[in-house]
Amino acid sequence: MRSWDALTIAEQTLLRRAMSQYSLAGSVQHYGMALRWADAEGAPASRSYTEAEQLQLIPGLAAVAMDLAERGLITVQEVQGTFPVSSDTVLTDTERQEVLAEAANWLSKPGSPRRFDLSCPEAVRELWLNDAYPSADTGGLPTWDELSIAQREVLVCAAEASGMLTGPFGIWEELPAGLGGAERLAWVDQQLAPLVPFVRERWIEVQHHPDTQGDAFTVIPLDRLRSALADPAVRYEGDDWGIGVGCTFTYSGLAVWRGGWSRAWGSRLTFD
Repeated sequence: MRSWDALTIAEQTLLRRAMSQYSLAGSVQHYGMALRWADAEGAPASRSYTEAEQLQLIPGLAAVAMDLAERGLITVQEVQGTFPVSSDTVLTDTERQEVLAEAANWLSKPGSPRRFDLSCPEAVRELWLNDAYPSADTGGLPTWDELSIAQREVLVCAAEASGMLTGPFGIWEELPAGLGGAERLAWVDQQLAPLVPFVRERWIEVQHHPDTQGDAFTVIPLDRLRSALADPAVRYEGDDWGIGVGCTFTYSGLAVWRGGWSRAWGSRLTFD
């Protein structure tokens, strides 16, 4: 059995999703993020893949998924309900080949009639989980109790599946009405203060999600956070879920989170 570091980024991406029992749809975008965070050649520098780019990548990723499945490292199952359950049907070899070959099954689109999740045997999870999701040494960092409440909220937001900072389900308040340009920037600076150090360390990536029609996003770099968050159109103040500015841990940030803060948060289940 190869070591985790000997696996390709495509193999690592699909195995990570299988260990977490995530959807097949969206895997291409996670592959792009993994390439970007590794500073690998061919990564989309500051955005998601377009649908055309995903369609070009899907055959190669499908071949990787088939190889992993044939080696008994991942399984593909069809999910009937909102969440995967043990009774969901694991696809046969023929069914799996057909599903992986169909590009639509890899694309995240609302209203898709069928949903397929990746999973893996427990032995695979035990073998590679700590390599796929390592814990970093946090000895030189503040403890959970030493972080501000605003910092803790940002970290928990990045750890959550939605990870929205703005919008109707975001953790941040909307921009107050009637602020002038300088007042608005000052207000945004205060809101950004707990987030900026994590972005500077490349532990958290901030993304702008423009609509609910797919999984498109653009990365908001550190030097553009201030202007982006001062723009009501970027923040989004409507009622639709998933539009606006969100954040997610990079793999290095997730390692720091797992290094101690996640356990401290889980033991408290409170911010104060």
